[in-house]
Amino acid sequence: MYRDKLAKVILLTLLFPFAIYMLGSCILGYIPPTDSYKKAPFQLEELFNDQMAQYGMSIDVDSVNYAYDEYFTKTVPIQCEDGSVISCTMYTTSDRRKALIEYIVFTQELTGKEGETIYIEPILKFMLDTFYTVTTKDKDETVQTGSGVSYNEAIRLCNEFINGTDESEEFFAYPREGFGTAITLKRTADDKPSISISLVLAAD
Repeated sequence: MYRDKLAKVILLTLLFPFAIYMLGSCILGYIPPTDSYKKAPFQLEELFNDQMAQYGMSIDVDSVNYAYDEYFTKTVPIQCEDGSVISCTMYTTSDRRKALIEYIVFTQELTGKEGETIYIEPILKFMLDTFYTVTTKDKDETVQTGSGVSYNEAIRLCNEFINGTDESEEFFAYPREGFGTAITLKRTADDKPSISISLVLAAD
């Protein structure tokens, strides 16, 4: 009898820390990340549909399944009231709901028609407001002294690129001091001319 009780005490002693760890992991799994540059696809959808509704745009991230190649990716079409063809490609840490976005690309196909509306600038503003909320406090400064671009400088560079002929442009933004990531603009002139804007995110 004594041995049975002792065995139960030892077993409970060994299992208790594991149970606490599993419970903590489950709780943390339901808590959304608080860093601005850490977003799950469903969080991106909510923010995009709220901010970009003024441009007649919306997105449904669950309308497309993941592609399982080297990475977890999905390319989701943006619904545009004016018929513009825009897509959002996300590279995530997994295919689960709480997966974090590691890399994101918005691409707009261009028709070349006179007066065509290019939405890359408002998409950049959305990206900065969503992932770099620190930079919106003073739009002419960065949190990293002497490095990176400010909110307004990023918009200026974006407009110069859209109105120019360069094939690519890259600059860095800082969501926090000591940590910056690249924002890249690209132009293609193949069968389907397009302009894209991409952002590397920290999903650690």
